[in-house]
Amino acid sequence: MQKGRVKSVSGLNLRDKPNGSRVDVLGHREEFTIVDEVTFYRVKTSTGKIGYVHGDFIEKTPSAELLPAAQPILENTSFKAVTYSHPLFLGEKVTVDEDFTFELNRLGDFADSCELKIWVTSSLRLINQQVRGAIVTPASKSCHHIGHAIDMNLIHQGNFYNSKKLRKSNHANLPDAIVSFFNLIRQDEVLRWGGDFRDEDPVHIDDNFYRRKTLYYKAKLQDRVEQLNGQV
Repeated sequence: MQKGRVKSVSGLNLRDKPNGSRVDVLGHREEFTIVDEVTFYRVKTSTGKIGYVHGDFIEKTPSAELLPAAQPILENTSFKAVTYSHPLFLGEKVTVDEDFTFELNRLGDFADSCELKIWVTSSLRLINQQVRGAIVTPASKSCHHIGHAIDMNLIHQGNFYNSKKLRKSNHANLPDAIVSFFNLIRQDEVLRWGGDFRDEDPVHIDDNFYRRKTLYYKAKLQDRVEQLNGQV
C-alpha cells in the first residue's frame, strides 16, 4: 500500500470521518499507510489507529512495491534557475534551483511557526564568485553554486539578528523563537544550519546536496556551466 507522512510543522488532525470529529493529532513527518484516496485520506497509523486526514497536508512517500524490480529512482539532474517568493522571505531576490523550492517552503513553515521573518542576503552565486563580507571562506563545492542554499539574517518582533548575534555562543541571549527555528532545521531530514559547521557560518542554510547526492550535484553543476556557456 501507498505510504504517506505529515508535512505540516504544526501537526495534522486525525478524524473519524471526512470533516468529522478529531480522534488524534499526528506529529510533523509522522508516517502512515494510505487506505483510501479521496480529498481526505483514510489512514492507519503505526500504532494501529484508523482515521482520516486532509490530503493537502501530507506528502506521499515512495513504496517499493510500486516500483519495478531493480528499477532505480531517477531524480532531476538538470539545473533550472527560478525566482522564489514567500511572504516571510525578505531582503535580496531569492534565485535558486527549482528543486530547492520544496526545502524553502519547509523553511518558510518553520519561520511561520516561530513567528520569524527571513532576511535573505545571498542565494544562487556565480561559480568562484567572491562574497563581500563573508565570515567564512566560501566552499569550493558550495550548494550556492547550484542554487541549493541561502544566506540570511532573522527578524523577530521588529528586531534584526545578524551573523554575530546568531552564533551559537550567543544563543543564551536570543529569543526562544530563534533557537526553536534552528532546532527545527536541525531536526529536518534534509536541511542543515551553517552554525553547526566546523567553521561556524550561522547565516547559512542548505540541503547538503553535494555530500548527499554527489553525482546529482556534479550533473546539475555541469548543466549550469553549459547553460552559462550557451549565453556567452
